Amino acid sequence: MMDAIVLAGGKASPGDPLFAEANGVPKSLIPIAGKPMVQWVLDALCGAASIDFIVVVGVQPDNSFRITRPHSFLPDAGSLLANIHQAAQFLEELHPDQSHMVSLSADIPAVTSEMIEECIRRYDSPDIDIYYSVVSKQTMEERYPGSKRTYVNLKDVQVCGGDVNCFKKKSALNPASTWGDLILTRKNPIKQAAIIGFGTLFRLYTGQLTLQQAADRVCRKLGVKGKALVLPYAEIGMDVDKPFQHSIVERDLLR
Repeated sequence: MMDAIVLAGGKASPGDPLFAEANGVPKSLIPIAGKPMVQWVLDALCGAASIDFIVVVGVQPDNSFRITRPHSFLPDAGSLLANIHQAAQFLEELHPDQSHMVSLSADIPAVTSEMIEECIRRYDSPDIDIYYSVVSKQTMEERYPGSKRTYVNLKDVQVCGGDVNCFKKKSALNPASTWGDLILTRKNPIKQAAIIGFGTLFRLYTGQLTLQQAADRVCRKLGVKGKALVLPYAEIGMDVDKPFQHSIVERDLLR
């Protein structure tokens, strides 16, 4: 069994592509195919046999949510890293016997229980600090043509990031852990280079490294044990960031 966190915080500010759709509510509450985006993720978690407890971070408790598993709500702590940290603290106190927690973004409404179960099955080592999911470009384009994901061109595969990941709770709570800085700078390559080294970043972005080589180099630099998982599910890489992506996923969910 494993606990889960759902990262549902963050409002769309003016200039955000989904600002009009959000209409002042958190992006995780934007309706899609008749339900808030986050409800689709909660439904998938509730149907996954391996999920023990669910923590929803960033939205207020509301009787309209349907959650059939034991659960709790935590407020938005102001950043992705802070939200992961507070959820890890909560779950460490609740279930200190469980070493890891699975983390899902609230904006992947097409995820299913079966996909979550398969991810948990692959989290097979208690020594790994971070399991990071990626999806190949081929998988994404076959399932969602025209989704316009951002890909990293590695030597052996083109991948985009997935939004079902796994963290060791003690690593998430370690104030000296550098991987948190990498999360905070994920949209700034210059700042990332300062953390993992310009050489590694250059080789990464110029396709000189395989996926495993890239993961090994970055993890050594960060001082963590990490594992990149290439998953065959485009749904975990299809986060809804823009109106046209909302339309793609909504059409798919309504079929």
